[in-house]
Amino acid sequence: MKTKLGNLELEIVGEVEINGKNYKIVEVPDADEFKGFPPSWETVKSSMLSWRPYFRAKMLEVDGKLIPTIDDYVLYMSEEMYELLVDIYYTFKVNKPPIEVNISTVVTRQIENFEGKINRSLTAEEKSQLYIKYAIDLAILKDVGAIS
Repeated sequence: MKTKLGNLELEIVGEVEINGKNYKIVEVPDADEFKGFPPSWETVKSSMLSWRPYFRAKMLEVDGKLIPTIDDYVLYMSEEMYELLVDIYYTFKVNKPPIEVNISTVVTRQIENFEGKINRSLTAEEKSQLYIKYAIDLAILKDVGAIS
């Protein structure tokens, strides 16, 4: 079964009870799974160096792990997209950074973390491809309403 969350139709893959409230679990595709470009792609692409997103999702803490929710939906996503969302949450919601910090700062940090995981530096081309992938992920997060 599908539901419309923000601008996207997402698959409902289950239900869960958290803190006494029932949530539907929706599967959020990442850049590798999404066909084409999400509706917010042009907006995100053109504002990467100035965009300071507003974090709209709620983060519920369950057993020491943050669970992203929107309304009555739990967002089920890839580990990379989850790490990106949590980084956005801490950067823009929790820490309230100086005005010069923008979404590009977060994407650069994610790429550096990825390089640390694979234990090598990426080429300029690999970094560009990864930057585009993260930008598509950001557009998807914007389209479901997790950030604006």
